[in-house]
Amino acid sequence: MIWIHLALTEAMLLADLEQDTVDFVPNFDNSQKEPSLLPARLPTLLLNGSSGIAVGMATNIPPHNLGELVDVLCALIHNPEATLQELLEYMPGPDFPTGGLIMGNIGILEAYRTGRGRVTVRGKTDVEVLDSRTKRAAIIIKEIPYQTNKSALVEKIAELVENKSLDGISDIRDESDRSGMRIVIELKRGSDPLIVLNNLYRLTSLQSGFSCNMVGILDGQPKLMGLRELLQAFLDFRCSVIERRARFKLSQAQERRHIVEGIVVGLDNIDGVIRIVREASSNAAASAGLRNEYNLSEKQAEAILDMNLRRLTLLERKKFVDESKSLMEQISKLEELLSSKKHILQVIEQEAIELKNKFSSPRRSMLEDSDSGQLEDIDVIPNEEMLLVLSEKGYVKRMKPNTFNLQNRGTIGKSIGKLRVNDAMSDFIVCRAHDHILYFSDKGIVYSARAYKIPECTRTAAGTPLIQILSLTDGERITSVIPVSDFAGDQFLLMLTMNGYVKKVSLSSFSSIRSTGIIAIQLVPGDELKWVRCCTNDDLVAMASQNGMVTLTSCETIRAQGRNTRGAVAMRLKGEDKIASMDIIPAAIRKDLEMVTEANPSSSKRLSGPWLLFLSESGFGKRVPLSSFRASPLNRVGLIGYKFSAEDRLAAVFVVGFSLAEDGESDEQVVLVSQSGTANRIKVRDVSIQSRYARGVILMRLDHTGKIQSASLISATDTDPEEETASEAAAVHGQVSLGASA
Repeated sequence: MIWIHLALTEAMLLADLEQDTVDFVPNFDNSQKEPSLLPARLPTLLLNGSSGIAVGMATNIPPHNLGELVDVLCALIHNPEATLQELLEYMPGPDFPTGGLIMGNIGILEAYRTGRGRVTVRGKTDVEVLDSRTKRAAIIIKEIPYQTNKSALVEKIAELVENKSLDGISDIRDESDRSGMRIVIELKRGSDPLIVLNNLYRLTSLQSGFSCNMVGILDGQPKLMGLRELLQAFLDFRCSVIERRARFKLSQAQERRHIVEGIVVGLDNIDGVIRIVREASSNAAASAGLRNEYNLSEKQAEAILDMNLRRLTLLERKKFVDESKSLMEQISKLEELLSSKKHILQVIEQEAIELKNKFSSPRRSMLEDSDSGQLEDIDVIPNEEMLLVLSEKGYVKRMKPNTFNLQNRGTIGKSIGKLRVNDAMSDFIVCRAHDHILYFSDKGIVYSARAYKIPECTRTAAGTPLIQILSLTDGERITSVIPVSDFAGDQFLLMLTMNGYVKKVSLSSFSSIRSTGIIAIQLVPGDELKWVRCCTNDDLVAMASQNGMVTLTSCETIRAQGRNTRGAVAMRLKGEDKIASMDIIPAAIRKDLEMVTEANPSSSKRLSGPWLLFLSESGFGKRVPLSSFRASPLNRVGLIGYKFSAEDRLAAVFVVGFSLAEDGESDEQVVLVSQSGTANRIKVRDVSIQSRYARGVILMRLDHTGKIQSASLISATDTDPEEETASEAAAVHGQVSLGASA
């Protein structure tokens, strides 16, 4: 390896040094001469990079790959008007000897265009599974950024772990050897390697920036240059070197040819030469005699006098004649080279390609197509489940999902937390930290913010005013909250107003929402947007009124509209009746239901799922088989789903039976929240299955806690019911807000 470096140095920097290619100047004590610069065959300023500071100026140029540098140099030779984008096709960026990943090309473009830019470099890592049974993993660091000290990096990581600034790491050790770098970072059980890795990028030099300041000395003056200027400056310098070398060789060849021509003349007249030399009284007289007799120069005469007798043979004469011809050809080529800059550039290209063929190596630093390696909050926040609680007065709080444990039917419940005076719960949903949360207001405006933007707090905290997160107008209330992880093209949002208008809009229409919000639906005076749900065209929607009337409608029959429209009439409401709730029946359940109904028309009397779960404001509830209802178009009265007493009304309705246990019963749970903020979480299987006209059973006692304010349905996993927590819930199926009826 050392031999290769020495050979490359000699071939690239020292070749032709003694052929008058560069100027020589006195050294520091005027005792010797030294080259003012070296006749480099490649731009070493770019190849090796440069970093330094002097009086009033500094430079910091990254290193590059030899093969790519030759390619881009050749490209500029063939096309002097090549743009920066065309040059980047041959040399896309720096190539650091320590490897690593170069994140994005924005910094590279800036540096190559203006001479200044910041290149973000990450270490190269892998994730290895240490124990598949316990799911323990380790992050393996194989390469680190340029100019990063490995020992300092390991010490910094250990310090962060000790200070608890970096979570999820159980051990760190350096296993590097002569075969390469290997830093092993063992993770704790359950730690997300991506989150830990992003924290390492953010907190340590495992991700660092190289600030390019491409200053070079041009014509004796420091100058900030971009890539094209640097390459062109080198080509101009190299042209000068080739020209000076050619003139030096031409001068030597002409001098040698002059001598050889004189020797040939002497050999052709050898008898006369011998006679003149014998008769001469001294060397000077002999030289003068030869010059006068054969019209020779002083150098030619001296060359003849210096010849040995053995060189007077015919064979030696032929050698001198051949040398003369060779010198003539060499002189002709050198004169041709000096007559055309194109020929000089061809020589520069040829010599550069020779170096590439002999010394080039593959690129070490890989280029990543990314957002320049900028780490946002979302990159270091685990995408964990969370509870979002929204109050009527617009306070929101984020809590850990294990805040509420499973309880039995008919219990009082556990307080969801401290509330403001005269405040009540509006929405209670389960989502993930990275989800986009769409906030729909009663005025038909939708706002958006990431879930993790909501400050996390304890159960007893009052929460954060939504007006600090969203740009709400005076008197505007959030009535529906939808978590969205992916804005799929085949997904729609179904909106339902209090007065019974329904509208379907493509979910992709809400992928980009400005901070001041956008219109979701046009409302008639006196109406409010109350419910929004995600659906597909294959789903059914169940809508229910406060008096317990229910309609099932196919989402496909509801025409998709733009955001700035009113929608169609959903239900024909009688008297003072209002819409109470809606829920989506997924296509899978709908197909199963249609299959069963066709096979057994009397299936409306069966007790197996799926079911509609009805919840009343007074804390009663029941399940009714979904097959007890039939699909109908919009603008219909519907069927009776719940027979209420005069003082009670419908609070919410959910489709249950998505998740079934081995015994065929529902494996879901429902969370009920009262107006005073008390929450109760119970199993759906504990709710009785009854007919459409039954009153139901008591689910939550509300003697001192007002009415049911909101309800949420979650799907549980196969864990022990006594130990199951909300953190093990798979997803929220639906939630309902009762702010208008409270």
